Amino acid sequence: MWVLAAAVGCAGSDPEAPGRVLVVGLDGASLRVIEPMLKAGRLPNLERLAREGVMGPLRSAMPMASPRIWNTIATGKGPWKHGVTDFAKPGPDGKPRLLLSSDRQTHAIWNILSERGFDVSIVNLWNTYPPEKVHGVMVSDHLLSREVEGRETFSGAAETPTGPLIHPEALAPLLMATLRDAEPLVDFANPFESDVAIAPNAPRKVMAKRFDEDLALARLTVEIDREIRPDFTMLLLPGIDRISHHLWAGMEPPEAYPPYMRMTDAQRLGSRAVVEAYYEFSDALLGKLFALYGPDDLVVVLSDHGFEAGVALISLTGIHEGQGALDGVFFARGPGIPAGGRLPKGSLRVVDITPTLLAWLGLPVARDMDGQVATFLDRPSVAAIDSYDGPPIERLAHDPENANTKRIEELRALGYLE
Repeated sequence: MWVLAAAVGCAGSDPEAPGRVLVVGLDGASLRVIEPMLKAGRLPNLERLAREGVMGPLRSAMPMASPRIWNTIATGKGPWKHGVTDFAKPGPDGKPRLLLSSDRQTHAIWNILSERGFDVSIVNLWNTYPPEKVHGVMVSDHLLSREVEGRETFSGAAETPTGPLIHPEALAPLLMATLRDAEPLVDFANPFESDVAIAPNAPRKVMAKRFDEDLALARLTVEIDREIRPDFTMLLLPGIDRISHHLWAGMEPPEAYPPYMRMTDAQRLGSRAVVEAYYEFSDALLGKLFALYGPDDLVVVLSDHGFEAGVALISLTGIHEGQGALDGVFFARGPGIPAGGRLPKGSLRVVDITPTLLAWLGLPVARDMDGQVATFLDRPSVAAIDSYDGPPIERLAHDPENANTKRIEELRALGYLE
């Protein structure tokens, strides 16, 4: 442990937090899938989280572009303030340029906590390239396969032509070595390696990689926790969103689609079975993460939006553009949170997450935030401050010109970019 702690230079700090915090994002997770599976006993870790705390819908905001919403979650401010309004913007040559961490115009919760001595672990949150020099560890969202120029599979490389992807850079070899561990993190078969019938145009090999990537991201998070026990951990698992775009028709009646998009009964049932298996896999990963936290800690699971029936790029059957996808999911348990609570629809919004986390940690909410502390939270209030913005955010060196091609190709394949 001492090697990693020395590289981070912050293990053992004590900001007098009431407990540690774990926040796991399941991109695109929907209560339409989760609630029936909870009742059937198929998601035991989420079921326990709901029993020990609160659960319910998390109200998103349109348009529901993932970078826009996850940056709202991380800052407590709307896109008009944090500045990340989409996936990309036109570059000097007119071609799309991915929005970078430097395009965020305000402090995220990891900057706020870092500046106050909290050890943080931030893994795969949107727009974390180039990585920021946090008080702890940041693994950029550009580490994933097919999202970095020049890589087609998850190789475990910590540096590419785009520049380093992990802060601090000295940690990269040690963290990447954990991905070569042959022992599986969870005992769960990749559902895309079976021969079950699914949507005919769904890219089975690409979706199988999503399974491997979520597994790798969870393993990295466990390793960071094992080494430095951060005060605050935030992880984003994107797999549910990615596969739902291709397989959501399995969750809908056939008449929700035009005749040319309808699958056979076997394909529809198979697609549904694979989506549900992926939720079970995600629940298993959550179990490994939950095991690291005790009763005095705060554990949160949330999503940025849900899914609804729709057609995009001819073959995509799941979208998040309208009212049917406006609610994501929220689960939380820990001191100050009532057990067995159910959130009323619309009572908790994406802008409320950072204010609620700050309040749980005993820190003031900033007046320039657009959210408020969740009404279910029973913690002593702290006088508000004007803003947490001010100190400049330091970032690792990077090459933005090489950070585009592969990820833009993927975003186009998902219907996010023209």
